[in-house]
Amino acid sequence: MGCVPARLVLALMCLLGFINLYMVRVNLSVIIVAMVRRNTSLEGHRAPCLSYLPTNGSLDDGKAGAAGIEDMDQEGELEWSESVQGFVLGSFFYGYAITQIVGGRAAEVYGVRWVFGSCILAGGVSALLSPIAARTHYGLLITVRFLQGMCQGVSWPSMHALIVLWIPPLERPRFIGFVYFVTAMSAWLTFVVCGFIIAAWGWAVAFYVTGLLSILWCFLWFAFMYNSPAEHPRISKAELEHIETTVQESGFFCGGDGAGQKQHYHRPQRVPWKQMFCSLPVWAILVHGMGNTWGISIYYSQLPTYMKNILGFSIKSNGVVSGLPFLTRYLGAITWSSLGDALTSRNYISVLTCRRVASMIGMWGPAVMLVCVAYIGCHWQAVVIFMCIALFCNGAISSSAMVNHTDIAPNFAATVFGVDNTMASVVSSIGPVVVGVMTDGQQMVAQWQKVFWTCVPIYFFTEVFYLAFASATVQPWNYIGQILPYKEENQDEEEQRQIQHL
Repeated sequence: MGCVPARLVLALMCLLGFINLYMVRVNLSVIIVAMVRRNTSLEGHRAPCLSYLPTNGSLDDGKAGAAGIEDMDQEGELEWSESVQGFVLGSFFYGYAITQIVGGRAAEVYGVRWVFGSCILAGGVSALLSPIAARTHYGLLITVRFLQGMCQGVSWPSMHALIVLWIPPLERPRFIGFVYFVTAMSAWLTFVVCGFIIAAWGWAVAFYVTGLLSILWCFLWFAFMYNSPAEHPRISKAELEHIETTVQESGFFCGGDGAGQKQHYHRPQRVPWKQMFCSLPVWAILVHGMGNTWGISIYYSQLPTYMKNILGFSIKSNGVVSGLPFLTRYLGAITWSSLGDALTSRNYISVLTCRRVASMIGMWGPAVMLVCVAYIGCHWQAVVIFMCIALFCNGAISSSAMVNHTDIAPNFAATVFGVDNTMASVVSSIGPVVVGVMTDGQQMVAQWQKVFWTCVPIYFFTEVFYLAFASATVQPWNYIGQILPYKEENQDEEEQRQIQHL
């Protein structure tokens, strides 16, 4: 690789992969605003926020306008109720929940290269099929999105399998902040790009562009990606030794017979399901994930609809403004993860303290901001500011539960993440449906206040559970049935034998 570290190239490829992953995942959230014809029979049930906005319909002077609504009415061609739209938006997550655990385990056993690459490819193809599916029947689009969710369900768990092989422990929060949370920037980019594409060429073209970009990325991924450092033909010897030494010391068994790998390190052959599901640190992560995902699913899938139906934004303005909070989430992830890495690497705070503090910021910050949004009414500038602050705070989970799987079970990090994301995906599939039912025929500020309030107690109580039971210590079942890679000074031989026979 010359002077360029192999894991830097890896990080850039993963970053581009997640951008494409989320472009085809969230594109429907903004495209559906242009696809569906506004139901004019419900005008009496809509909030009068248009009176708060100028009527020029442009962001050229930093403002959004009501005139853009008429442009969108001309664009919309599908007559779907709010309930149908909720099911369409949630259908992705029905399939997404099914393949999480399988995807994580497949990546642990067979490697990340084909698992992650194939899921991006399938997502691109499904985006290309979406326009014809939508125009045929909403049920067919639900089917396409369901299958897309199944294919993409393997993405996040498989990436955790890559992290424990490639990324030294103290670099993992930064990697997650840089790579995983680029999905927030991808959401912003998708909203902006799709908004302009729709305004210029129509909503179907937005599907085609995002799908083709994903397919093009796959060629680069399969050309430059390798499952482990030992398989990489151009990695420097110094970088290989550094990665293997730090990864092995973290409690991970490096698998395979590649050059430079120590033969007594190998992957466990079975997953300790009983011990895993009896572990309170695991449940702390699972509960935290469900609480966070409920709130984030509202942001991702419903914010463009709120901006249009309540605040009166045009499609072009909607894409720009709806995406701003997601951009701040990415900036927040980079900021909080870098700060957490700096504090823990210098031993100013323990890893567990870092996980807990970051989690409080990431969960309670958005909860407070949603209360503010619920009662700010039609003042769109304040709404955008509060949303940006909320998601900037939420970026802190890059240093908490998002990386906690690798702390407690590096050998099974992808599997634990798969379980975590399965449960979170069930929550994600429910969120849009609940919002659709709550706002069906009643696109009013009062109804959206109720939507925002559903998030507050969920954020609060799931965070309390995480604070009570979270851990940053490798759990004994991580070593199940294996020879330990190293022996702690305070760990006697009897304890070693007990762990090996779990």
